[in-house]
Amino acid sequence: MTTTPQDALAVTTALAPRGGYRSPFAALARIEAWRFARHPMFLVGTALGVVFTVMALNEQAHQVTSDSLSLPVVALTVGVASMITAYHLTRSFHGAGELLEASPTSVTTRTAALCLMAGVPALVASAWLVLYYAIGPSALSAPEWMYGPLSHTAIAAVLVENSVATAVGGTLLGIAAGRWWRFRGASAVLVLAVVVWTIGVLGAFSTTEGAPPAWFRWVRLFAPVGYFSSASADYVTVTSLTGSPAWYLVWVITLCGLAALAALLWRSEGQTRRRLVRIGAVTLVLSVIAYGLASATGLSQPVRSYPDGHSVVVTR
Repeated sequence: MTTTPQDALAVTTALAPRGGYRSPFAALARIEAWRFARHPMFLVGTALGVVFTVMALNEQAHQVTSDSLSLPVVALTVGVASMITAYHLTRSFHGAGELLEASPTSVTTRTAALCLMAGVPALVASAWLVLYYAIGPSALSAPEWMYGPLSHTAIAAVLVENSVATAVGGTLLGIAAGRWWRFRGASAVLVLAVVVWTIGVLGAFSTTEGAPPAWFRWVRLFAPVGYFSSASADYVTVTSLTGSPAWYLVWVITLCGLAALAALLWRSEGQTRRRLVRIGAVTLVLSVIAYGLASATGLSQPVRSYPDGHSVVVTR
């Protein structure tokens, strides 16, 4: 997982001006994207995503209905693997510090090139999204009643958030942790923290009866992976949950921005650092607003839908 002299030499060589690139930044971004794409952890995560998707296809092949909104395969496989990969690739720069200090690019520029690695898992997540939901068999196309009052825009927002957004966010969070965390076992702590955060919130609000209504509405969405529908075990009913999927997606995007800014702040100096701090403050405010709108707008109460097409508001 550490950088070899050959890796460091490749990076410093890339920083030299070349005719094929308009800038050293473009060359460095290309090399980092390639390093990411062939990293064993990322390849394993992608392979697991394929395996779990095939298993889901086989399991649901003979079902008339399918709750396609509760299948965050990309977040659990590609997203987590990308976070670990980004962390170790970022830490590998520290092992080549002396060579990199002699390069003509700043630390912030090198970090920005690392952030562009997020494009690799974003492409994988987008491909999975298209293949699974756009070209998937008819058995995976849930009937309209299962989505209740959710619009097509809301459904699309949930799917993008649980695939592309989480893959990008995991990568950027891994880069930020790789820049700032230097203690032994930091990658394990990072994964554990994200998993506990996600499972803790989702587990506490897995049913509409498990928490006070105010908490269910205002705290349930405070996790990097969200869900807006809950199907019964036998698919007799589906409950659409409170909140706005579109604003929740915006909130997750602001978290991605904050993670990138946290990474860029590492060893930034002068005007660059002041600019990053200002942008970070604005992004933080937008994040708070987006989360407030995600919780306050959309459905105000859960709605339970039935196969015959009728729906009822769930009150407690």
